[in-house]
Amino acid sequence: MRGLIARRQFCGGLAGGLLLAATGTARAADGGLPPWTPGTLDIHHIDTGRGNATFILGPDGTTLLIDCGTTREAPGLIAPCRPDATRQPGEWVARYALRQARAAGRDSLDYMVATHIHPDHVGDTAPDLPRAPDGDYQVTGLSQVDRYMPATLVIDRAYPDYGALPPLNAPFAANYRAWLDARVRGGRGVAAARVGSVEQIRPRTPGAGFAIRVLAGNGRVWTGQGQDSRSLFPDSATLGPGERPVENMMSLALRLDYGRFGYFTGGDLTASTHDGLLPWMDVETPTVTACGRVEVAVADHHGYFDACGPEFVRRLDPQAFVIPSWHVTHPGMAQMERLTNAWPGAKPRDVFATELLPAAAQINERFLPALRSRQGHVVVRVAPGGDSYRIFVLDSTREEGGITLACGPYACRG
Repeated sequence: MRGLIARRQFCGGLAGGLLLAATGTARAADGGLPPWTPGTLDIHHIDTGRGNATFILGPDGTTLLIDCGTTREAPGLIAPCRPDATRQPGEWVARYALRQARAAGRDSLDYMVATHIHPDHVGDTAPDLPRAPDGDYQVTGLSQVDRYMPATLVIDRAYPDYGALPPLNAPFAANYRAWLDARVRGGRGVAAARVGSVEQIRPRTPGAGFAIRVLAGNGRVWTGQGQDSRSLFPDSATLGPGERPVENMMSLALRLDYGRFGYFTGGDLTASTHDGLLPWMDVETPTVTACGRVEVAVADHHGYFDACGPEFVRRLDPQAFVIPSWHVTHPGMAQMERLTNAWPGAKPRDVFATELLPAAAQINERFLPALRSRQGHVVVRVAPGGDSYRIFVLDSTREEGGITLACGPYACRG
């Protein structure tokens, strides 16, 4: 209870008079986020207005990027390019991650995770995009980050053998796979996710005190026992043409632990069952059941109408949610009601959105008082040892935008 009271008391914008000193964090000279220090865990949800991108800097300097989207849709339906359209999203993400990693003496990625193969997570194609030196693929999204901040290992949901669960037959998917093929030809690491494993993503330093488990992916979920997993889908021979698993259902989900701090992210996992006709299509519930309670969670599928079901909120029970939103449909009203815990007499949760478009704000007007931020990079900074954390929002309209909101400290419940 004390942790809840503390977090509500110390959550406000700098313009509103809340100084960062109140949170115990000194402000950088330029008003930006103070640099990472050894023992601190940073999780950066990067706002490009074009899809998901999360950069993690571990307490020992381990670097991990989860997704980098470059979706292209009609103006008015999606957010503006952040910070602007002078560079591609992949380059902006790389520049952001490199600035943060500089404090740890890093200029490369240990791991790059593609949760699933959709443009807003791995990169889209377009006639004006540059091509790789060998000409086999366009440089976009994850492959563009890889050019500026090379990754030692890329983890895909199933590469190279997708079996009965192939990616979409689409230019962006073919382009993404061509990049993976080029990495393999060049002797660079690509691996299929090992669902259930807590060893596939390892700290650079043994005993660093944090761990990442691959909870779910490619239609499988951790059993909760050792590093075993089980299938989420029925035998494909029993399914009709309209009953096949879709790409979102194959998303990789991760749980990160550092001391008493826990964090969940699940790509575009969904909970929709076609109103109960196909219960197995709810892949979200078994995943969050395997995960258990965390301190911070990322809203599945951007808080879209087919995700973030009742069990998602109940099982994870975080103190804060991050919505990686960028589209006019992000988030849905029912999802916002659950995420903010907007029930009579219930304690509200802190919810942070990377981009809430005006139309989405109108639809969700009744829940806006509980929304801590509507635009910007959302940074979770976990204190050494993992007993507490703070959440900062950075202005994403400028490349090195300052802090616009500081929340915390939050006490980890363990």
